Amino acid sequence: MNEKEIRRELRRVRHRENEILARNRFNKGLNLESLLNKYIPDTLEQTLDSAFREAFRLIFAKGTQVIGKTFNEKKLRESEGSDAQVQRSGAQDMLLTTAEGTGLGLIGVGLPDIPVFTGMLLRTVYQCAASYGFKYTTKTEQVFILLLIEAALTRGKEAEKRSHEVDEYMRKVDVEDFAYYGNINEQIERASKALSDETLYLKFVQTIPVVGIAGGLSNPIYMNRVRNYAEVKYKKRWLLNRMREAKAKAQESSEEA
Repeated sequence: MNEKEIRRELRRVRHRENEILARNRFNKGLNLESLLNKYIPDTLEQTLDSAFREAFRLIFAKGTQVIGKTFNEKKLRESEGSDAQVQRSGAQDMLLTTAEGTGLGLIGVGLPDIPVFTGMLLRTVYQCAASYGFKYTTKTEQVFILLLIEAALTRGKEAEKRSHEVDEYMRKVDVEDFAYYGNINEQIERASKALSDETLYLKFVQTIPVVGIAGGLSNPIYMNRVRNYAEVKYKKRWLLNRMREAKAKAQESSEEA
């Protein structure tokens, strides 16, 4: 891609990014929340926080390589930068997550599905990373992935702040060449809090047999939000790197001339 093509693609990506940010900024949440407040145990949010934290820690410690074997990473890397390939992978994950969440919801299972859901969530982000040529196994990239998840699920005024944090991390890693930037345990806490805040009410519904199907169907909603956000940010990051490379080559050619 030449500079003109990259600039055109960047304009498209930034337009999509602004659309997502606008939705997150004005998203007020579910009407269900006000109805369920009096029924939800005070300890449920803490339990959810803890469950998501443990799921992230377990997967980062032992599960990332296993998840990597569940999709064709070589094929994704061979088609680096292909939007169509990312979307196909995301569609497959959505089907799997819907089946998993609805099945567990029907039998009244809410909290036990969290490790499975977290694994599927990370799987879809890992595929985005691989599709744009980024490794997802390093601690540096794991912090970035956690930032993406937190930002994707943040609503209101904080949504824009989280988006800037993601962009700043991209700059520090890709431009300033930070090998490891941030505290992964702190970011696990933040991503877990964002997930528990968003899923609290529907996970509660999911513990009620039959009615729980509504909670199960919520899983792909959150998966879709994270996947769309990760796709946009990874493509933007990929394009910015291609732009820097194009400018460096142009500078070299100018100096040689």
